[in-house]
Amino acid sequence: MFKRLFQKRNSDKLSKVDYWTKWELFELFDYLHKAERLLTDIGNDKGAGEFLKFKKDFTEELYEVKGDNVANFTRIWEWFTPTKEWEIYSGQQGKKLGNNIFRIVDKWKRNQDFVTGTKVLLNNEFGVVLDKTDGNSMYGQIRWDTNKENDIEDWAGLFGSFLQTGGQIINQEHKFIFINDDGTTKKAGS
Repeated sequence: MFKRLFQKRNSDKLSKVDYWTKWELFELFDYLHKAERLLTDIGNDKGAGEFLKFKKDFTEELYEVKGDNVANFTRIWEWFTPTKEWEIYSGQQGKKLGNNIFRIVDKWKRNQDFVTGTKVLLNNEFGVVLDKTDGNSMYGQIRWDTNKENDIEDWAGLFGSFLQTGGQIINQEHKFIFINDDGTTKKAGS
């Protein structure tokens, strides 16, 4: 018991404030509350059934994730993905706000699990997470940016291990040399 009380604490762990700062969660909740207000304003003009259901679901999800100890922003990520619910219901009026929310939740989501199209780095090799296949129902196959025709490595179900071995989620604007953003091989001269 004495050792447990006085053992050195792991300094690699982030405090709650540092975690919220790293993932921009203070800003995210400010944006989400602005989105809630905008939906109320829009609702005064568009009282349609599907819109009202989205507004109700959004409001419930906002207060649920706000109260969670370890929030999961997956539903918000899905709603704010371009061309999805937020863009459909808010149009140009909510475009900038929606883009800010999506930028933050997309960064969070891509650092929680493998997501198709996520650009990664491991052992100085760049790659992209491929879509699921018929024989594999999990994300996690990575196509590496090499001139080899089929340089694919299977990390399905091993996201935590990928990060622990030094894998990183990189800037999604990275330009590959040998492959396209979907993992297909670039044609000569492109």
